[in-house]
Amino acid sequence: MLSTSSPVSLPEDADSPGGWWVVGGVHALTAATFGSAYAFSAVFPGLSEEFAASRGEIALVFSISAFIFYSLGAVAGPLADRWSSRAVIAAGLIAMVIGHIGASRAQSLISLYIWYGVGVGLGIGLSYVPAISAVQSWFIVKRSRASGIATAGLGLGTLLLPLAVGKLVPELGWRGCFIGLALVIAAIGLPAAMLVRKRRDGSVSRRPGERPGPLSVWGDSRFRLFYVMLILASFCTFIPYVHIVPAAHDMGLSIESGTILIALIGVGNIFGRFVLAGLGDRIGSLRLLAILTFAVAGSFLLWSVAGNMAMLVLFALSFGMSYGGCVGLYPAVAADLFGTRHIGTMLGYLYTAVGVAALLGPTMAGLVFDRTGSYFGPILFSMAAALVAGFLTLRLQRK
Repeated sequence: MLSTSSPVSLPEDADSPGGWWVVGGVHALTAATFGSAYAFSAVFPGLSEEFAASRGEIALVFSISAFIFYSLGAVAGPLADRWSSRAVIAAGLIAMVIGHIGASRAQSLISLYIWYGVGVGLGIGLSYVPAISAVQSWFIVKRSRASGIATAGLGLGTLLLPLAVGKLVPELGWRGCFIGLALVIAAIGLPAAMLVRKRRDGSVSRRPGERPGPLSVWGDSRFRLFYVMLILASFCTFIPYVHIVPAAHDMGLSIESGTILIALIGVGNIFGRFVLAGLGDRIGSLRLLAILTFAVAGSFLLWSVAGNMAMLVLFALSFGMSYGGCVGLYPAVAADLFGTRHIGTMLGYLYTAVGVAALLGPTMAGLVFDRTGSYFGPILFSMAAALVAGFLTLRLQRK
């Protein structure tokens, strides 16, 4: 007699075509979420004028959101490992839509900190780690390439949305642009989230209830080393996204020229994730990560001597390519080091390091500018931090 019990979930093959549907969904998801977040630089001058605020105060708006969205991964990752990635991501996107709408009506900096900082922070915090960890579960042989393509959506969003916002700000104002970004997240992000799910591998853990805890992971020297490397490597990466438009404006360039630089970072980002990150499957993900981290340091050397638009374009492209390749490799490196059974949890813990760097980097750069009238100090510090991160990556490879 046939059983009428609920159907059993059959195992699904790694590196199968089903995984590429997930990659496509994550690509569109990251384009909508990160593209809208990095469009912040295009409204930076308008916010500063509206609230008569310093650059440090305005940069803190983005830093709060970035700190929340990377730190929240420590909660979102375990939730996605235990429950549905799709549900966690959808909840974050709804919060992000509400945050942008609330920010569009803000009448004070405090209100902006709350609506934008918390709303955008929750949105990416609940969507990024669950989405990226789902990709890792589908791939073994082509993991670096799949990670690069999935996260290349970030580069595509960075190419399109800041440039679009820069063109629309004169007509819609920053408030209207926030409403437009909320519509983009709802129209693109929510449908894309429906494609995201983890692979059913049919394996059984020897201790099914055991998951790595936030304190126990520190017993692994590889985790500690990777965590410190992420803080140093990530410190500099948010500074251009927040400050490149006002920095270009200080050189006598238009706001539109500044948003073109953000778009060029996106162009380089796409190349770094589509092409460079995929090389990790051939030469080793950690070796390639070290090379690209040193390249990030070199790009900031270019910014430090830039005196015209041509040099800033060269910086934007080189930074975008090297940084994009790094971010495309981070999830693959974590999966290679720690496995994929609890990859959402491990990525969530690791990305809190990026949250710390995101809180400190743009805000400190703004405060230093307010005191000195120059970005030279933060640029040199960023270059030094990336250099140290590169050497730590080499050490992690030896481990």
